[in-house]
Amino acid sequence: MGDFGDFGNVPLLPAQRRQHIIDFLHRHGAVTLQQLASALRVSLSTLRRDLDSLSEEGIVDRTHGGALLRHQQYSTFEPDFAAALELSPQEKSLIGLAAAESLVPGQSVIFDSGSTVLECARAVVVRKIEILAVTNDIQIAQILGTSPYARVHLFGGQLRPGSNTLIGEEVLAGARAIRADVLLFGAHAVTDGVVSETSSDVAAVKRALMQSATSRRLLVDSSKFRPRVFMSVCKVSELDEIITDDGAPTDEIERIRGAGVKLSIARVPT
Repeated sequence: MGDFGDFGNVPLLPAQRRQHIIDFLHRHGAVTLQQLASALRVSLSTLRRDLDSLSEEGIVDRTHGGALLRHQQYSTFEPDFAAALELSPQEKSLIGLAAAESLVPGQSVIFDSGSTVLECARAVVVRKIEILAVTNDIQIAQILGTSPYARVHLFGGQLRPGSNTLIGEEVLAGARAIRADVLLFGAHAVTDGVVSETSSDVAAVKRALMQSATSRRLLVDSSKFRPRVFMSVCKVSELDEIITDDGAPTDEIERIRGAGVKLSIARVPT
């Protein structure tokens, strides 16, 4: 993971580890123990002690399986867009592959902006499936455009600073003008049956895209099951399917199934 670099077998002092954790949180807003263990190459028990110490100092809030910035900062936290690509890469790849495998040749598909949806676009290209694709993400459009089997349409709009995402009235108007078979989209957080985003502009686009698709499929790795952020997008019950990995918390899984929403768990093929 690019945040920490490669420390090899050089042990870090506790103060160094905790500073790296703080730096990571300032970039991402939240972190899981597994993400930290992969980056810092230390045991989960050591990381739990580090996070407990930072929590006692009032720097972080502990969550089930990880930590996040103090809540008053986290609810409006704007993530580092490039950094999102570094989080949970294997999980995102598996989820993207599962989402791509669920598509049927000839379908019209909306690809919302996001790192997990980006992995789905890559899997679609590898699968060589004929689809009509619409997206508000410049990088996703470029990736899909490498496939001779995909017809790609890009929404107009305003480029969100520091990202590949198009937002604004042009995207909303474009969404109102189409009807697609499938929407593939991501989210910053899924909490107690609510999908939320840090930005009102991003949330507005996601809501508009939901209205433009027959099947609404949310692609989120297990680290996204965390405290709610500023702007509500929708209730989980408004979705048709959620695709996640096997690290998703049990209570959220039960809530999803209780809402009558299809839940697909992406796992490493055996």
